[in-house]
Amino acid sequence: MTHLQESMLELSNGFSFVARQKRIHLDGDDFFVDLVFYNRLLQCFVIIEIKTHKITHQDIGQLQMYVNYYDRIERLSHETSTVGS
Repeated sequence: MTHLQESMLELSNGFSFVARQKRIHLDGDDFFVDLVFYNRLLQCFVIIEIKTHKITHQDIGQLQMYVNYYDRIERLSHETSTVGS
């Protein structure tokens, strides 16, 4: 995860590291987002979920839940919609 974090920061101008294993609380449950970046040029959060197995529909739903959370709770009105990967 550390290498991926470093690679993202070197990937492009504008990426800023926000959090690793960011805890979010939804409906009484705690979830942990693997990596959160912010792209200053695009003005949006970038959510990265790391999986070591074949991606399932559940994984996609989990990522979408994180994206929706950031769009509803963290994103400011002038910022672009959150991107998930």
